[in-house]
Amino acid sequence: MNTTVFPGREWISAQASYATQADELIAMVDRLDDQLRQVHLEKPARVSVVGIGASHAAAATAVYEMRRHGLDAHRFLPSELPAGLSGHHGLTVLISQSGRSAEVVDLVRHGATADQVAITNYSPSPLGTLCEREINLGNLSDSSVSFVSFSGTMLALAMLLDQWTDRNRTGHWKQQIALAAETADRLDAEIRGMAEMLLYSASIDIVAPAPLMSVAEEGVLMLREGPRLFATAMETRQYLHGPMDAAGPGAHLLFGGTREAQLVSQLSERTQRLALVTGANTIADAGHGHQLVLPFDFSDPLPFAIASTFIAQKLTLHAADIRGFDINEPAFQRIDTKTDSLTNI
Repeated sequence: MNTTVFPGREWISAQASYATQADELIAMVDRLDDQLRQVHLEKPARVSVVGIGASHAAAATAVYEMRRHGLDAHRFLPSELPAGLSGHHGLTVLISQSGRSAEVVDLVRHGATADQVAITNYSPSPLGTLCEREINLGNLSDSSVSFVSFSGTMLALAMLLDQWTDRNRTGHWKQQIALAAETADRLDAEIRGMAEMLLYSASIDIVAPAPLMSVAEEGVLMLREGPRLFATAMETRQYLHGPMDAAGPGAHLLFGGTREAQLVSQLSERTQRLALVTGANTIADAGHGHQLVLPFDFSDPLPFAIASTFIAQKLTLHAADIRGFDINEPAFQRIDTKTDSLTNI
């Protein structure tokens, strides 16, 4: 029996994680490119991406893009696989930024598949060890709300898709990351204004189209875990079919294009607690709430999602600062969400 123990890592501050994130991601591009060449995952007939928490959120946009490129791609929470991984066909990508997410590790313990790979940040870890094949972000220090680990997971999945679609875009990714960081810094004052608006709301709806659900889901996680705000993520078309009708006391943060801009106009009939993060090609009425225009094309969702994540992270930092919250201060004692070993949950 392997009794190796994989202890948890100490957090760094969210501010410190954000401050070095762009440089870390740019350096990560070549590191990921080297690993993907070495692992050389053939384009699968089917791919299942499994994660929980921020790792699950990070996969949403990439899985959408995999489907758009013709892959039979699916995203799962571990709890959505009652039969485990036994008999699972195709490639399974298991994501845990810590490598210690108990539910994900337990899937591998109780039924590894013939074709699986882990994506982790911290190394060594139970998940990376059990999977044998691993794509590692770099063993980077991070905060409790997973800034660089989240962005890096999106980048790793994007570059995996590039490999399957015969595209080498290492230079492209470096340029897009640098532009995302520069844009967020340039819009810092506007982002703080958005944070102040959100803080005085009963709740926050974060709405995005299906290609950008990584941003909406992670935005909610960060606002809940950091400044402890009530927030809910919803996909745009789903939101139109009833949930938007509760508009009034809450705030609304939307990521997307022209349809999301039109939704802002609709919501303005009930509230002015509105914010839109959009691209330069969006047709939008600037008269409703806050509006941030990013120099990214919404038709290319993965770079847009990474740039929007920089915005959401800054928003979280400002909201926590205004409320006087230490993001790394735990709200609860976690009793069974992480595992330190290979053999038991």
